[in-house]
Amino acid sequence: MTIFFSNPIGEVQFTDHPTYTFMNKPYLQYKDYLIKRHGQALFRVPIDFGLGCPNRESDGSGGCTFCNARGAAAVQTLGAETVQEQVRAAIQFARERYGAKKFMAYIQAFSATFGPEQQPLYLELLNLFDFSAVSIGTRPDCLTPQAYDFLTQLNERIETWVELGVQTCNDRTLQRINRGHNWAASEQAIRRLHEHGIKVAVHVILGLPGETAEDFQATADALAALPIDAVKVHNLHIEKGTALAKQYSELHHRDAETQRQKLQSSVPSSGAGGEKNLPLFMEHDYAEHLMDFIRRMPPIIPIMRLTTDTLDDELIAPRWHMAKGQFKDYVIQQMICREWHQGDLYRKLETGNLKLETGNLKLETGNLKPETGRLKTVETEDGSTTFWNEDYKEHYHTPAGARLEAEEKYIVPGKLSDRLEHGNVRLLDVCFGLGYNSLAALNLATGKSKLEITALEMDRRVVGAAAQSLQPSPSDTFNWRKTLTELYLYGKSSIGNQQSAIIRWGDARYTATKLPNQHFDLVFLDAFSTQRNSELWTVDFFKKLRRLMKPDALLLTYCAAIPVRSGLIEAGFYVGETKPVGRQRGGTLAAMRPQDIEIPLPDHELKMIKETTRRLPYRDPYGIWTNKEILRDRQERILAEKTQQDG
Repeated sequence: MTIFFSNPIGEVQFTDHPTYTFMNKPYLQYKDYLIKRHGQALFRVPIDFGLGCPNRESDGSGGCTFCNARGAAAVQTLGAETVQEQVRAAIQFARERYGAKKFMAYIQAFSATFGPEQQPLYLELLNLFDFSAVSIGTRPDCLTPQAYDFLTQLNERIETWVELGVQTCNDRTLQRINRGHNWAASEQAIRRLHEHGIKVAVHVILGLPGETAEDFQATADALAALPIDAVKVHNLHIEKGTALAKQYSELHHRDAETQRQKLQSSVPSSGAGGEKNLPLFMEHDYAEHLMDFIRRMPPIIPIMRLTTDTLDDELIAPRWHMAKGQFKDYVIQQMICREWHQGDLYRKLETGNLKLETGNLKLETGNLKPETGRLKTVETEDGSTTFWNEDYKEHYHTPAGARLEAEEKYIVPGKLSDRLEHGNVRLLDVCFGLGYNSLAALNLATGKSKLEITALEMDRRVVGAAAQSLQPSPSDTFNWRKTLTELYLYGKSSIGNQQSAIIRWGDARYTATKLPNQHFDLVFLDAFSTQRNSELWTVDFFKKLRRLMKPDALLLTYCAAIPVRSGLIEAGFYVGETKPVGRQRGGTLAAMRPQDIEIPLPDHELKMIKETTRRLPYRDPYGIWTNKEILRDRQERILAEKTQQDG
């Protein structure tokens, strides 16, 4: 089945396996929407009329608990004495820096009320400057009949948008943050603006006090069912001088006192901590909620913003380590790798109310069509299939054989057979890829003991491609391709009652933090090489893995690089070698106990680890650095140490 929508940005196509063409992005960006609509980008010119907020007292007190004294005024407008100065400075800056030719007036600070005293301000502004559109920020309770009349007249003259502060559909939360209106007011405002032909962009905040993922999803679904034209998403920031800042301080003081009493009495605390009452999302957690929100939006609705902007000296928390651009790139990468798209969780399409969900791929008909253009199928020497990855410029396995590598580098040195004879085994497979390591483990586990596999993988497309490409072997005890297909579609698969596998999609540096401590008997680490995928070869990541391992657990990897072995040692492991397979050097075994090391590291390697700069491990202190940043950091530390030695 194929469905097409006609809309301002062109044709959007849906199939049983949805395909989107949002300028090669997994969601429709507002900039791309405007380019399609106006022929080129519209640069927004922030304007502060100094109107104040109807939700504040005359002395400036009150208002929403998250709002500071500036009322979300743009940084660019600070310091300008008049509106005309603001506009001229902003236009000149955009022309010189970006070559801008078309502009949109963005009246954003506090809330417009559109009364008789305000209307001339808008008209004068449009007379003085050649704007292609105007966008005005306001609240649902500011939209009086007089306001609708004025906006309708304005819209006849110039394309007019209203940016409506909705924040959430939860009335309990709206009351808690002193918003001053309820969800019904937002819903009514959206419908009436639409009836008047005025485009409405809604503002929402993910992470408001007391809210959970279910609340974010409810807000997304409620908005998706309304005639909105764009959405702007913010993560909650605690800013200085806000009521929320005071609450945050009180919660931290209470939590500190609770912890102090807990330490003194040795009795576990039963009270809810500040984090539960006031969730503040760091980059990865927020990205998960944001991606889910985007997926619930209709695919024709442009996404205007992904994050909140706050001046550094005004921000209390959360303090991110990702730059704004890096976070955007991360979200795009994650959505592409997981094959997620804006609209794939959208519940109601106008044509027939067809439900589009990721589970709509038809396993029973073999309609499995992951994007595989970046993967090249390669047959290895043992007859098994592997891929060449064009992004990483590397093969997934040694030319000697994908099945051989799984057996000899992971299953055998991990003594999986012996472990299964003595009881149940939990295996963590980091970088699942084509799945050979997990599949080989499942193939071995045919006895009474249970084998539970948790796999971490960022690129869902590879698993889907493997489900189509892997060739069966006479030694297979189950249908490997069926298991891969189930993992691809549903994230889990079972073989009888004893063997099971689940897969967690995403950056392993993040997904590993969601796993329980001292849970796994074996860890397989099978990332790309240190020069291509250094993110998973850092001492910081090794420490995360060590936390997950039982006291007698083993970590196995093909990698024998000196900085990797040095990093494992620094992370607290005892490190030895495994026998070579498909190349001269053996792999690496990292153990929690010294007696589990059967092949110690060679003396010359121990000397390098102790005496040379080659020992310096890869580092990633915040779990967010890119491959280039990690490699550059190590190189800088090497140069610094050599300079110190020479001096």
